[in-house]
Amino acid sequence: MLATQQIFLIASLLCFLSFLALLSVSSEGVRGMRELLLASLLGMAGNALYAFGRELPPLLAYEAANVTYAGAGAALVAGYRRLAGQPAGAWPLAAQVALLGVLVALFHYRFDSFAARSAVVSLFQALVCAEIARAVLASRQAWRRPFYIYYFVLAMCALVALGHGGRMLWVALADQAPTSLLQPSAWSVFFLTAVSLALPALATGGLLIAHRQVVVRAEHAANHDYLTGAQSRKAFHEIAVREVARAARTGRPLALLLIDLDHFKAINDRHGHESGDAALKLVADSARQSLRGVDCLARHGGDEFVLLLPDTNLGGAVGVGDKLRHAVRDAIARHPQADELRVLTLSVGVTVFAPGEELRLALARADAAMYDAKTAGRDRVAAHAPEPHVAQAAASPRRAGARAS
Repeated sequence: MLATQQIFLIASLLCFLSFLALLSVSSEGVRGMRELLLASLLGMAGNALYAFGRELPPLLAYEAANVTYAGAGAALVAGYRRLAGQPAGAWPLAAQVALLGVLVALFHYRFDSFAARSAVVSLFQALVCAEIARAVLASRQAWRRPFYIYYFVLAMCALVALGHGGRMLWVALADQAPTSLLQPSAWSVFFLTAVSLALPALATGGLLIAHRQVVVRAEHAANHDYLTGAQSRKAFHEIAVREVARAARTGRPLALLLIDLDHFKAINDRHGHESGDAALKLVADSARQSLRGVDCLARHGGDEFVLLLPDTNLGGAVGVGDKLRHAVRDAIARHPQADELRVLTLSVGVTVFAPGEELRLALARADAAMYDAKTAGRDRVAAHAPEPHVAQAAASPRRAGARAS
């Protein structure tokens, strides 16, 4: 059986390993990493102080060890709060650690009671676990798969809190309760093993959540255009393949819109790329405000966007194109760079997928429709049906406005 000193030394080593693992993620800009790193360092120091309690002066063995370990718990709470997008609450946590230090000193120098000191420390750590669990649960709307990461943290919080509760009961009710953390006994080793390994386990849980946030951020960057926030071309093609298969399976219509920014080159040449970027962002923002959650907006090229509209027929898609044209026009009127963007309009090509049709064929047909809108004078919507005969719906700005109203 391991001695209590060995348990604390193993826990100190695990805290150091947690620190190294957290350090590898700290450069990714994830909130809460500094606090979790601090928790690992304080946990390493606190466990080392506990391990050598018999060789150290009482001030270090009692007050310094307990305050250091409590500081590690408080840093864990702050780290998990920040991971969940909440304020760290550093000053209230620091005040609670200071209060614990006062109580430990009180039950050391004024009323020397190992049971009272154990109760104070165990209650504090149980509350740490409760607060970590609350922070994780409060952020459940932002959970991302795999969910076992969050369940692991919650399970550890529950087990550690139960362990501290059991330790308090044992110290209070045992016929021969220990008088020191290092006093060897089967129950002492059991409870100390459970609670001393909690901090590195919870630090690892924080690392897993942080790593998941890094992965989600990387996936978002890979699948979205950095300027407009629309889906990337690669992500659009992946989504389109799934939607085409779903439409073929269910028999529901699926519409495709190809959108080109009229006079975009003139805006860039006359006013610079900053105005061109503003035009692209304005179109993307207007589209997002006009679309449903199931619709997919992607930047398909330099000044082209593509829209995928599930459960939408050709007429409905033409209406969406008209609505978007007017939304862009209204947004320009309110934009700080309205004078530079006033020439911006949209030419929209619309089509729907034939059953089982490949994406490339539908894109080619939408591109042909968009070209028709361009040659007919721009600022309009043209539609090509997938049947052998082409049904074109070219709308002048006035007629298109009437349909959108």
